[in-house]
Formats: sequence, structure tokens, C-alpha cells
Amino acid sequence: MTRSIAWLAAILAVSVPAAAASAHVYESGAVTVSHPWARATPGGATVGAAYVEISAKDGTSDTLVAASSPAAGRVEIHTHTMDDGVMKMRKLEKLEIPGGNSVLLQPSGNHIMLFELKGPLKEGDLLPVTLVFEKAGEVKIEATIEPVGAKGPHGTTGQPGHEEHMGHGQ
Repeated sequence: MTRSIAWLAAILAVSVPAAAASAHVYESGAVTVSHPWARATPGGATVGAAYVEISAKDGTSDTLVAASSPAAGRVEIHTHTMDDGVMKMRKLEKLEIPGGNSVLLQPSGNHIMLFELKGPLKEGDLLPVTLVFEKAGEVKIEATIEPVGAKGPHGTTGQPGHEEHMGHGQ
């Protein structure tokens, strides 16, 4: 009996982290969406933002053309630009994902903007978002909602593996 429990514990120790990690990666066609997250919003906030890493397989590019979420009345792809020393957000009609490369959607950079929130984004909850690509079609993801002011998912300072590229703000 003791050996059975030890084997079960060993199997769980290996399989649970693997399952948790795979829950943060979504694939469709040549596109992979990794580690989606959003920041919690205070009560009464009507806007929020979500962030991900999007990769396209080598030799196959794609384009993010739209996004939606049942948590928001309107969802847009945005970027930050500097205009006379003032950082401003601007809507993107599409976002190219070059083959063999990754595009980070992160604070102070490209991001998914959620307007007309139907309620606050609460830390610990999951935010359903549908990303629409020209070739890969719809990719349904769930973003973990991190604390207000988070700089990355799960306590990191940026998108896992890319922390050094993090901007400030947003």
C-alpha cells in the first residue's frame, strides 16, 4: 500500500505541473497563444486590458484581426505610441504575427483593450477572450486575472521568458 501511494504521489508530482502549464498555451493552425493574463480592475472601472504572447510556426505567418469577450461590450487590439512626449493608446486594425517569431502583447505595448466591462475583473478569476486570426480562425483562451498593478502573470515581471522586454505603466 505504501509503495502505491508513493507511486501515485510521484505521478501526480510530474503530471499536475505539466497540466497546469499546458492550460496556459492554446494552439490553432500555425498559431500558439501563451500565458494570457489581465489585471484586476477596481469596482466601477469600465475598461481593462489583457496580455499574451502570440507565436506563428516557422514559415507560416498569420494576422490577429479581432478579439471579443463576454466580459466586455467591445474589445480592440491596441498599441501605445509617443506623441509629443505623451504616451497615447491607438487602435490597431490588425496585428501581424511573422512566421517563426513571437509578438508580445504587454503593458506599455501592444495589448487587448476591453471596453464597457460588465463587471470588475477580479483577481484569481479567469477572463474568457476569443482571438480571431486570418488563417487560424478563432482561438478561445482564458486569461488569469492578476492583481491590480501586476507586471506579468503569476507574479513574474513580464511574459514568461521575456521579462527583460517589459515596459512600465498601463
